[in-house]
Amino acid sequence: MIRTNLKKTLVLIILMGFAAFLLQGCSNTTDDINKKVRIVLVGNFIGDENAQKLVSELEKKSKDKVYIDQILYTGETPKSEQEFAFMQKLMVMLAAGEGDIYVLDKKLFTNYAQNGAFYSLKSFVSKNRLNKFIDDTCYVKEKDKSSKDLYGIKADSSEILKKYGFDTTNKYLTVYIRSNKFARAQKVLLALLNGK
Repeated sequence: MIRTNLKKTLVLIILMGFAAFLLQGCSNTTDDINKKVRIVLVGNFIGDENAQKLVSELEKKSKDKVYIDQILYTGETPKSEQEFAFMQKLMVMLAAGEGDIYVLDKKLFTNYAQNGAFYSLKSFVSKNRLNKFIDDTCYVKEKDKSSKDLYGIKADSSEILKKYGFDTTNKYLTVYIRSNKFARAQKVLLALLNGK
């Protein structure tokens, strides 16, 4: 009886150690992702291979670490469980304060900008002489403000996104207001726009 209890205790200790190892591994992975400038592509999938090539090129250009999230979104009301799950993932990420740069279609961009989800990019665009990448659609009036502000840059200006298969038509590059990496996100944004 004592031997059986000892075996059970030993098995339990081993299982607890293994669980702790797994949790620490997951935590480290999450910590690693959180240390990178996280780009959330909302639209079509570009695949893991193209995403990794995009990361590699952006890291060289921006001299920073980058992570890509992909969320399938057709622009229509979700019709399948998978599409619904992706929309939930987007809402959860925004609610949790995850992500630094979001690439969204006009409808999502306008909706989230009106609700104060993005940093103003007016001084960033002016400082880096990026006026050629914006038009009137990049300006949105937040619900509690009296005038419009610049919250997005036309994604079709991003040749690098097109190069790796992301459909940039009617999409906008934004920086999430809850990002704690605004300065770093600006460098990656410049890399997305083929800046130095």
